[in-house]
Amino acid sequence: MKDIADSIVPSEYASLEPLLNSWISTVKHYCELHKKFELSENCWWHNERASISILAGAAWRIPHSEDQWVAIEEFATNKRGLIEENKDGGDSRYGRCDMYVTNSDISYAIEAKQVWQSIGDRSPGEVNVKAGLEAAWKDAGSLHSNEADWRMAVTFIVPYIPLNEVNEEGEVDRAKVREKVETWLEKTGGFERVRGKPMAYAYYFPYDCLDYYNDQNGRLFPGVVVALERRIRGK
Repeated sequence: MKDIADSIVPSEYASLEPLLNSWISTVKHYCELHKKFELSENCWWHNERASISILAGAAWRIPHSEDQWVAIEEFATNKRGLIEENKDGGDSRYGRCDMYVTNSDISYAIEAKQVWQSIGDRSPGEVNVKAGLEAAWKDAGSLHSNEADWRMAVTFIVPYIPLNEVNEEGEVDRAKVREKVETWLEKTGGFERVRGKPMAYAYYFPYDCLDYYNDQNGRLFPGVVVALERRIRGK
């Protein structure tokens, strides 16, 4: 069977389609390269910083025939000042932007978060997903509106499944994993932070994910989603 992979790009996010398609191929390449050396390694069970590097790498890997994309990560910049109760606040503060990416037509300043979300039978819902989307949105708001053409909130979502729910006679059952992943993707509502406000997103769940589990916590990590939302300039 094939991997579960796709990019969903509403018309207002059309300029991001090459980046999301390249992100899928970059994640896949990372997995396949390690499989070649018989290593059970993927790029989504690390941390936010590692996931940002994959997205930046995806920008650089876009074929020149589709336009030249470039990216940098973790660069120093000024951010909007925070005003706390009973304390003076300035117009700006020093900080770092997670990522900047551009092609010849449009640039994006990105603030990102990464969350882990259970999609097992006893999952509490999309609590962690919603928290991650809100946190990324808030951080994107701290970027000055002139940081790039678009300010983007990006959330990397890493779902996991309790191993005992997908085991069959002591081995991981691919069919059970696939069923849970597909059911979850259908229920997410397009990863919308605000109902009725479309997001751009992409996902990759390899068919051969049997080794992506953690013995210590008894969880399988079958793949990853990246969700992006534009934060419109303030007036």
